[in-house]
Amino acid sequence: MSAELGASVANVTACQGRTYSVDAILNASLRSSFTMLAPQEDAPSMTLADSHTEAADLRDGRRFMHAFEYSLRWLEINAEAIDRLNVYPVPDGDTGTNMVLTLRAAISEATDNPSNNVDVVAANLARGALLGARGNSGVILSQIIRGLAEGLDGHREVGIPEFSTALERAYQVGYKAVTNPVEGTILTVARDAGEAAQAAQTQVDSVEDLIAQVVDATRESVANTPNLLDVLAEAGVVDAGGQGLHVIYEGLLRSLRGEPLPETADVDRATDVFAVFADIHQGDEHGFCTEFVVHGTDLDADAMRTEFAKIGESLLVVGDASLVRVHIHTEQPGDAINTAMSYGELDQLKADNMDLQQARNFEGALAEASEPPPPANGVIAVASGDGLEEVFRSLGVDVVRGGQSMNPSAGELLEAIDRTPDDWAVVLPNNSNIYLTARQAAEQSEKNVHVIATRTLPQGFSAALAFNPADASEDNAEAMSEAAGDVTTLEVTQAVRDAVLDGNPVAEGEYMGLLDDKFVARGETPHPVIMQMLERVADDEPEALTIYVGQATPAAQASELASEISERYPDMDVQTVAGGQDHYDYIIAAE
Repeated sequence: MSAELGASVANVTACQGRTYSVDAILNASLRSSFTMLAPQEDAPSMTLADSHTEAADLRDGRRFMHAFEYSLRWLEINAEAIDRLNVYPVPDGDTGTNMVLTLRAAISEATDNPSNNVDVVAANLARGALLGARGNSGVILSQIIRGLAEGLDGHREVGIPEFSTALERAYQVGYKAVTNPVEGTILTVARDAGEAAQAAQTQVDSVEDLIAQVVDATRESVANTPNLLDVLAEAGVVDAGGQGLHVIYEGLLRSLRGEPLPETADVDRATDVFAVFADIHQGDEHGFCTEFVVHGTDLDADAMRTEFAKIGESLLVVGDASLVRVHIHTEQPGDAINTAMSYGELDQLKADNMDLQQARNFEGALAEASEPPPPANGVIAVASGDGLEEVFRSLGVDVVRGGQSMNPSAGELLEAIDRTPDDWAVVLPNNSNIYLTARQAAEQSEKNVHVIATRTLPQGFSAALAFNPADASEDNAEAMSEAAGDVTTLEVTQAVRDAVLDGNPVAEGEYMGLLDDKFVARGETPHPVIMQMLERVADDEPEALTIYVGQATPAAQASELASEISERYPDMDVQTVAGGQDHYDYIIAAE
């Protein structure tokens, strides 16, 4: 759950009245996330082309573009640390990643349409960000960039007053994009940046000095976010989106100062070390193809190879004392990841289901060069997992792949909207971190688009079932919204880090129970957690329970759970469906 949605976590209030200074927030635990990414005096460096040849300003379109290119690279370097600033330790902390993808799309659009006019470059950045926005943080960032473009409209060149006005306009547009703005988030940081620019514009001699004032203001603003949002204070983190925006503005400043970007790895050495991986995938058979890079000190690849050999097959461990790459095929990728974390920091982590990959490859070959068929109705749902997707398709719903840690862009949703056969569409985001993206896509469409505020997949299923093709789109939207509110969602996942939630400590690897997206239970195994949540909803006397089983959850285990629930609640109709979702062992709909 991203920090921008902190307002929805209303039960986390244990730290009211507590105040935090800048030094208290940027203490050892937070510094450990970022100092490893800061440039060292003796570290090798790399620069973008012409980084030392430009004057310290954003005067024309070329300089303006160069500064944002640098800012993207600086954000990419810091993205992993930003992702770790997650209120809930669930495996969907992707704020940094979403902001990178959004800014990357903005840069791509501006690169494809070059200009030496600042306003043209800014407008292209805004368009690219608009269609490439992913997740709430990406959507809000796209609106901030849009505000910058509006503030720079009509200016071929930019100086202190123009950029100050643009920064002010940036936060104003950002706030307008959110129905219920929450303080202590990226919006607050954007506003503090704009106000700092306005206050400083008559006191500085250059755009560089102006942005230096802005960066100081955003740094303090980010550190203050836990004082404004209790959920951040209890989790012991600052707002991830706010930190991402600070990094972007800091990137602009570093570019103007001609500061080099730090290397994250020795490219030549990494190329030699990782080249051997080219052939390893040819023998992929079963389980999860799991890969990651381990960064550490005094790493022993031979000893690591012996340890990982106990976990899976097709093992390859290569590297040196500071960087080791691991490839392994295993039925339990979590075991490999937990083992790797005992050696150092992980990077470039992925775990692909090879059986599903093969099936998709066959499907792709058969469908090559053909347009996707139009959906049977005008409903679009976001989902990931073969079983979950098949449920939606069986209801005549078009599916856009996405969900936890895999947010679709506004452009992808807009393409799906354009595919609908009529002049209207209904979108089911099924994730609170995709809702703003869906709204943004709807605003770009010429069709009449209704975005239903479904926060979970079971709400999406309930809404899809309520769709009646004989009714008008407005009537359907009303009925589907009402149906979505009639289902209760229970979810179980493992914590990806230690945290304190609602006064309760949660250890990394512990199972967490989320009831309608709120943390309510924890345990060492998933089934007791589910039973605790069921006790909370038993008074509502749900008649039916549908259990969507995650791809990493053994079928036998799911069957045991269904039997246990049926034994305790004999009047409840319990069904299991192979959902195939990542990250969540179980997603359960109670109706």
